[in-house]
Parts: sequence; structure tokens; C-alpha cells
Amino acid sequence: MDNLLFLLLRLGAHKKFVQSTTIEIGNLLKMSQQNASRKILLLEKENLIERKNNLIKITKKGMELILQEYLQLKQLIECETLFFVGAVVEGLGEGKYYLSLPGYKKAIKDALGFEPYPGTLNLKLDEKEHLKRAYLKELDPILVKGFSTKERTFGDLFAYPCVVDNLKCAIIVPVRTHHGTEILEIIAPSELKKKIGDKVRVELDF
Repeated sequence: MDNLLFLLLRLGAHKKFVQSTTIEIGNLLKMSQQNASRKILLLEKENLIERKNNLIKITKKGMELILQEYLQLKQLIECETLFFVGAVVEGLGEGKYYLSLPGYKKAIKDALGFEPYPGTLNLKLDEKEHLKRAYLKELDPILVKGFSTKERTFGDLFAYPCVVDNLKCAIIVPVRTHHGTEILEIIAPSELKKKIGDKVRVELDF
């Protein structure tokens, strides 16, 4: 992690704007004021921090980077499985349509080893759980290949094996989706909604 970003985290800049000059930051990081100013400008340019005069705060993007690195270290040290907890929400009905198509059913079975139930389980992540989603970018997904019909082309899907209620499932990320990144879409070999409550724990199964 960038040492300046770590310093700002220690100062509480992930919660509120904190006051600190380039001289103070330089002294704390044992570097010149010029180098401290350069690092601040670089983080600001990358949208990892925001400034108001001598006030500095870590942005949402900065926190995503910090959490991503934290989760990597935590998993390496503790050998812990990454998991998400989300609230079940109603989808738009698109999952049922797409997963009923023979092309996707075959592609998913070829890639993941199971034929999907026609419908996705949609989980909404709160802010804390949403930040953890950035870790998915560090994993190599399983590619579910798209296909074409006479009418149209259906795009690829990225799949991340997971476990829900002891059932092997997968998080899917379509190339095109109407959902925001706070929504996790889960596919499974059988209907999940009848087996779970309003809050669901999803463990990655890599």
C-alpha cells in the first residue's frame, strides 16, 4: 500500500477530512516537503484522495484500493475464504429469460459443471460489503462463452465459483447488465430462494 495512503488511514482520513500540511506529512514520512507534495498531487490525480486547502480525505476509490490490499493480505496470512453478505432483492426477470436459453444453459454446464436453474438470486451489498467486491478483479474468472442466433448475439459471462447454503453456485458478471456493482447475481443448479432467508452469505470457492 502507498505509504502516504496508509498514513492518512492512520490519521482517520477514511472517516473525515483531516488537517495536515505537506511539511507535517513530509516529517511523518521522513521525506522532503517537495516529495510529500508530489505524492499528494499524484494520489489526488488518481482520485484516491480529495483536498480542500490543507484538509485531506480518502475517497471511495482510495478505500476500495486499501480494502482490496487488506483482503489479499488477510487471506494470505489467515488462509481465510472471502465471503459476501447481502440482502435478497427482486430482479428484473432477465435472469430467468437468459438462463432458459439453450446456448447459455450449455455454455454454463460446460464451464461450471452444472445446468443453471432458470433465474438468478440477486443480493444487494451494503457499503462495507460492496467495497469487498473490488477483490473480484484480482481473481481469474471462469469464462462462460456467449453465442449467436439468427436474431442476435449474446455476450460472454464471467463466473466466480462460490458456495451458498452448502450448494456449489457461481457469481456471474455479464458484460452487459442493468444492475449496479452493489448487486451480486448468483446462479445455481436449483432454486435458492426457497432454501434461504433474507440475508445470505456467499463464500468464494477458489
